[in-house]
Amino acid sequence: MQVKTISVTYGRKVNLGEYNSANIEISIWGQLEEEEDEGAAVTALWEMAKANVKAQVLPLVQKNTVKVENIFMGLPVEVQKEIETDAN
Repeated sequence: MQVKTISVTYGRKVNLGEYNSANIEISIWGQLEEEEDEGAAVTALWEMAKANVKAQVLPLVQKNTVKVENIFMGLPVEVQKEIETDAN
């Protein structure tokens, strides 16, 4: 059997808070040349898919981190430290 086309789909679901979420997903297709290694091609497609999804997810995650930091700003320092300790 000769594989001619490879497809990879990768996605992440991000919790945006307040009962909202975002599904970030990408599908990448590749045409193989006759001598091309299928395993290497699949690995390359996975890396491309992960990098693209990560690039789209990072701004959403960073936005949520800023919201949490702003919420903590009004709390006493002792309470902030206790919450951070419990989170880790």
